[in-house]
Amino acid sequence: MKNADNSRKNVTIGDIAKAAGVSRTTVSRFLNGKFSMMSEDTRSRIETVIRMSNYHPNSLAQSLRGRNSMQIGVVISDISSPFCASMVRSIGHTLLEENYVPLIVDSKDDPELEEHLIQTLLCRRVDGLIVNSASFVNPSLIRVACEGVPVVLCDRYVKDFRFPFVGGQDSSVMPQLLAHLKAEGFCKVAFFTQDYKTNSARLFRRNAYLESVREYFPGEDGESLTYVLELSDNKNTARCIRNLLDSCAPGEVPAIIAVNSVTSTHISGVLESMNLEPPGDLGLCGPDDWGWDSQFSISPMQSAKLTAFNIRPGEIGSIAARTLIQLIREPETEKKEILLPMDLVIRKSTQLRQWREAHK
Repeated sequence: MKNADNSRKNVTIGDIAKAAGVSRTTVSRFLNGKFSMMSEDTRSRIETVIRMSNYHPNSLAQSLRGRNSMQIGVVISDISSPFCASMVRSIGHTLLEENYVPLIVDSKDDPELEEHLIQTLLCRRVDGLIVNSASFVNPSLIRVACEGVPVVLCDRYVKDFRFPFVGGQDSSVMPQLLAHLKAEGFCKVAFFTQDYKTNSARLFRRNAYLESVREYFPGEDGESLTYVLELSDNKNTARCIRNLLDSCAPGEVPAIIAVNSVTSTHISGVLESMNLEPPGDLGLCGPDDWGWDSQFSISPMQSAKLTAFNIRPGEIGSIAARTLIQLIREPETEKKEILLPMDLVIRKSTQLRQWREAHK
């Protein structure tokens, strides 16, 4: 009996034409972007067959080599996130300045949907991809890059492959934050996060926290002080906060680092419902990753007087776009990792010494 994998032949243009009920010439026109010569129904049918028949984007990329569409695929993990919205705004602005049209899609943090969307974008003959990946493990995106499609990652890494990358430098600011919390007199520091195992931004931020805890709070176990939240479950978050408070001796005050601004906002609401207030009951801080300071002069973190380290989604997006354009124009460009420094901004929510002086 023949091995099924060995007997399976590669999909050809003829196969696509037969399945779609069109001529080989029509499929060739589709692959060359001559959409004006076919109906929308024909175009949609060919695109569906290409996707369903496993005619991979790598084959398509080879067919389109040497032709520029002046379109860039922008794949975002969660367009509803203020962080992503700010990043997309800058990506779009930068691409349009260089006469590229962004085609923006939202993967909804779903790796399978992301793969489907990338195939669709490549069928639309995009010249390259800017990807805010839904998963840290992403073999399909690696395959696309290996076949010569220019790809730049922003904010989230993909393991096992060296992509050009633009993001924030958590490792530089986390020690500053833990040193500040230690100096203010907090007894321990917990890390409150959404699921981090497949999200590199959360994973690397947690790793930076663990390293800094070992340095500044050597008697504490950062692993056991990591709390994974479901942001729709306020009661569970309240239990986590109560567990943290109960682990402290009388008179001691702990602090919480939130993984992102959405989590900080969620925790703030739960604290209010528990009649707890930073910094006297506990400290609260985290990244300001919404990028609202530059657009609206004030951010949620600032209005809530929360200590924060600033991540610049607008700059991340703009630099990612320029990096991709350079890669398209000069394919031999070195693949660089660009990490933007973060600034720590101290506010009321972690100023425990000042609070204690005022409440003597």
